[in-house]
Amino acid sequence: MQENDQQALTGAVVKELGINLFVLWIHFVSLGGNAELESVLMYLAGDGSLPEWDRDVLSTAANDLTLQPPAQAPRSNED
Repeated sequence: MQENDQQALTGAVVKELGINLFVLWIHFVSLGGNAELESVLMYLAGDGSLPEWDRDVLSTAANDLTLQPPAQAPRSNED
């Protein structure tokens, strides 16, 4: 998956489901994510980028916090 598509879809999932951004970031870090809160916020707003590892960890964190299974943030290796 292209980075910009992953970014847009992950941001949309987080926004649509109202996931608390600080809680998301804390979970992201607990899973091994390396990006600072500011970088994650910029990425989710479509104003920044993250390395592939952090994008995938962020998608995993968002999916873990998702209460509705049909809405899933994509990983970089998915189409």
